[in-house]
Amino acid sequence: MLIILKVGLGLMGLLLLTMGGRWIFSLEKMMADTGISTTANIGRSNLRGDIGGLLITSGIAIFLFLFHGEVWALTIIGLMAAVILGRVVSLIADGKSKEGVIGIVFELITIGLVIGILRLG
Repeated sequence: MLIILKVGLGLMGLLLLTMGGRWIFSLEKMMADTGISTTANIGRSNLRGDIGGLLITSGIAIFLFLFHGEVWALTIIGLMAAVILGRVVSLIADGKSKEGVIGIVFELITIGLVIGILRLG
């Protein structure tokens, strides 16, 4: 069971790294795919840095946890909890979006995988 949880978390980490890379290196395509537009360089910088950077940071933290132990567990849980907080505020302030709900589920699954690995490991 521990191996299954670690593989699942590793796949989440790969997905986060891939998505982060897409936001950083294929910004125009990601903006088109998500319906986001910006005309100012600061907007592009925020999308690349804040979204792409957070996704890559989360993916790196997952692999640090998998290969260097539980000291990284709280980092992953904290990152995911912070993103969930932002998504909940968005749900309240901006209304429900399919992507927001999917994101919350993804982050909760990631937290659950980390906790499961900690308990079984």
